[in-house]
Amino acid sequence: MDLVLQPRELRILEGLRLAPRRKFAGSVRGERTTQSRGISIEFADYREYAEGDDLRHLDWNVLARLGHAVTKTYRDEEDLAVYVLLDGSASMGFGEPSKFETAKALACAVGYVALSGGDSVLPWMFSTRSRPSGSMRGRVAYPRLANWATSTGPEGQRAFDAELKQFAAGRSRPGVAVVVSDALHPQAVGALRSLAGRGHEVWLLQVLSDVELEPDLEGDLRLIDVETGAKAELTVNSFTLREYRERLKAHTDALAEECRRSGGRYAQVVAGERIDRLVKDVLKREGWME
Repeated sequence: MDLVLQPRELRILEGLRLAPRRKFAGSVRGERTTQSRGISIEFADYREYAEGDDLRHLDWNVLARLGHAVTKTYRDEEDLAVYVLLDGSASMGFGEPSKFETAKALACAVGYVALSGGDSVLPWMFSTRSRPSGSMRGRVAYPRLANWATSTGPEGQRAFDAELKQFAAGRSRPGVAVVVSDALHPQAVGALRSLAGRGHEVWLLQVLSDVELEPDLEGDLRLIDVETGAKAELTVNSFTLREYRERLKAHTDALAEECRRSGGRYAQVVAGERIDRLVKDVLKREGWME
């Protein structure tokens, strides 16, 4: 089975926890203290058992009498909903190594830390074949997360803004929404805003290839959009390259500003960067994890 991350990389992630800037109300017992203080462990309700739940909180009496597995929930500590939104559209297959390979590893790294920290992970893939997956909890659920990430490759046309707006329009409870994408869609800023508008803390990991950041092109070219098939013919020279870089910088600056404005986080990642270096130099240093 492909676990996406190497054992060495998983060891680096051990002991880390996600560090949201805000507190969120949870739905089940987790390992994050709520804003309410002075409350001891207090039974709150029952809910359906989910893979990865702590068996210590399974109600064995109900299971024995009714053959139905339910888990007790409590009030004093709650879980954090972590939505891992991975862009699996065809454009993510660009580059060598592809942007998708790095994005997939980043999504799994964030998910592993969340699972290990007792948070609920809810993955969502932008892909023509993928469907929303259920909630995952506990480190034991990591193979299921890895299987989700490897279940499909970059393919098809799934517009970034349409995917995020569809997700935002759902009834998901507020939490941390970790978007792993190249986010090059012209309406990407508005899509992030709609996500934040639903109460989510938006974390954007923008994965770009080195060719996109510093294109080594010149002459008369025909560019083809891998998702829509649209074609554009242009002459590439120093002027067009300078204008391209200026537009790309303006776009990424706007993405970063939108994340910061709504209380979220932003980081740009070059495809092919090592996960251990990204964890150390970006995610830990900038406070995404602690």
